[in-house]
Amino acid sequence: MIIIKKFGMISLVLAFFFISACSGTEAEHYSSKEESLNSFIEKEDIKGDIDLILTKSGEELLVVQSKEDVFFVAELIENKEGYYAERISDSVVLGIGASWELNTVGKNKYTIYFDKNKKDLNFISLSNGEHKMSLVEGHTITKNSTELTNAIKEVEVIKD
Repeated sequence: MIIIKKFGMISLVLAFFFISACSGTEAEHYSSKEESLNSFIEKEDIKGDIDLILTKSGEELLVVQSKEDVFFVAELIENKEGYYAERISDSVVLGIGASWELNTVGKNKYTIYFDKNKKDLNFISLSNGEHKMSLVEGHTITKNSTELTNAIKEVEVIKD
């Protein structure tokens, strides 16, 4: 009898866990990129610039300067329900430079590099005029790789 009660209690806890895990918040979709970006800017309270990076694999990444020296990366996504923007990194204070690894919604892996003084052809100037940025394919930090493949196809200023 005690075993049945314990089994029932464990089943109840597991059921609650699975229901909670499966009921994640659905992103709000919009009919246009502009509506999605305007909502994202308002929701994230973005005060700085946004540069849209179109990757060679067709993903649209948003390099966001949320405050003076604080940046994060988001992704602008289009699916059958419309457009939405979603963060794919935490906020990072750059200082003179920083780098971190990213995973997109489509499961592609990138490493992003920021530097204020870099004079490398793979680095592009961001719209804020202070930082340069490079996006490379793969997780090059954890793999300690020196082979870097540029992932940027084109750049567009969304907000400055």
